[in-house]
Amino acid sequence: MIIRHRLRKAFRPRPGLPGRGAQRTPRASDIILVMTAGLLVILCAIRILQG
Repeated sequence: MIIRHRLRKAFRPRPGLPGRGAQRTPRASDIILVMTAGLLVILCAIRILQG
Protein backbone atom coordinates (compact mmCIF):
# COMPACT_ATOMS: atom_id res chain seq x y z
CA MET A 1 0.00 0.00 0.00
CA ILE A 2 2.85 2.39 0.81
CA ILE A 3 4.61 1.47 -2.43
CA ARG A 4 1.45 2.09 -4.45
CA HIS A 5 1.02 5.50 -2.79
CA ARG A 6 4.64 6.44 -3.55
CA LEU A 7 4.33 5.33 -7.17
CA ARG A 8 1.17 7.35 -7.72
CA LYS A 9 2.76 10.36 -6.04
CA ALA A 10 5.95 10.06 -8.11
CA PHE A 11 4.19 10.02 -11.48
CA ARG A 12 1.74 12.82 -10.75
CA PRO A 13 3.19 16.23 -11.62
CA ARG A 14 3.05 18.81 -8.87
CA PRO A 15 1.11 22.00 -9.52
CA GLY A 16 3.30 25.00 -10.20
CA LEU A 17 6.02 23.03 -11.97
CA PRO A 18 5.18 23.24 -15.67
CA GLY A 19 6.73 20.54 -17.79
CA ARG A 20 9.11 19.23 -15.16
CA GLY A 21 7.01 16.46 -13.70
CA ALA A 22 8.12 15.05 -10.36
CA GLN A 23 11.77 16.02 -10.77
CA ARG A 24 13.21 17.61 -7.65
CA THR A 25 14.94 20.94 -8.13
CA PRO A 26 18.01 21.49 -5.97
CA ARG A 27 17.59 23.97 -3.16
CA ALA A 28 20.15 26.61 -2.30
CA SER A 29 20.90 24.86 1.00
CA ASP A 30 21.72 21.63 -0.87
CA ILE A 31 24.08 23.47 -3.21
CA ILE A 32 25.82 25.23 -0.30
CA LEU A 33 26.22 21.92 1.53
CA VAL A 34 27.81 20.24 -1.50
CA MET A 35 30.15 23.18 -2.10
CA THR A 36 31.22 23.21 1.56
CA ALA A 37 31.92 19.47 1.50
CA GLY A 38 33.95 19.86 -1.69
CA LEU A 39 35.96 22.70 -0.16
CA LEU A 40 36.66 20.58 2.93
CA VAL A 41 37.91 17.70 0.77
CA ILE A 42 40.18 20.02 -1.21
CA LEU A 43 41.62 21.56 1.96
CA CYS A 44 42.28 18.12 3.44
CA ALA A 45 44.01 16.98 0.25
CA ILE A 46 46.22 20.09 0.22
CA ARG A 47 47.19 19.59 3.87
CA ILE A 48 48.03 15.92 3.24
CA LEU A 49 50.15 16.77 0.19
CA GLN A 50 52.02 19.53 2.02
CA GLY A 51 52.79 17.22 4.93
